[in-house]
Amino acid sequence: MATGLNTKEKLLEEACNQFWSKGYSNVALRDIAGAAGVDVALVARYYGSKRGLFMATLDRVDSIDPAQFDTADALVDAIVHLFVTTPRDSGAPSALGLILLNANDPEVGPDIRQAYQRKWQDAFDQIIGDPHRAGLFSAALLGMSVAEKALTLPGIAPPQSAAFEAQLRTLLNAALTHPVDTPKA
Repeated sequence: MATGLNTKEKLLEEACNQFWSKGYSNVALRDIAGAAGVDVALVARYYGSKRGLFMATLDRVDSIDPAQFDTADALVDAIVHLFVTTPRDSGAPSALGLILLNANDPEVGPDIRQAYQRKWQDAFDQIIGDPHRAGLFSAALLGMSVAEKALTLPGIAPPQSAAFEAQLRTLLNAALTHPVDTPKA
């Protein structure tokens, strides 16, 4: 029985590595099973399908607990701290990478958007107190991630620098204070 749990965990670990760094549609189950050193048939045994395995990886995405943040400023501080202190050269897949790579996937995109809403956006809404500003906050957070990781835009300071911290803090605070036009019904 311990071997089964070990095999199941190996599959899940490798699924996180591959789905979160390459995207759901760009990964074959044989690749995951091979990297985990197990038979591909074990995916069906433990997770039912490729999508079942992917959905299990979503359980590994940390949720934001609104009770940990007294104010929106405390949320900004925590997000900035996380962005500035996270190592960039570890090669480890990240939850933001998972979101960015899979949110538009025709098969799992809706699941990603639902998980993002449940694990992060609902907490942002509660902490910030305004869903429109919370939406801008998410846009600033994800936009900075894309600018840094995918586009490597000039003008974005090197990660882990004081300038990067100031840029991110400015964007997040702007999202919290920018006047928001609420859509009219």
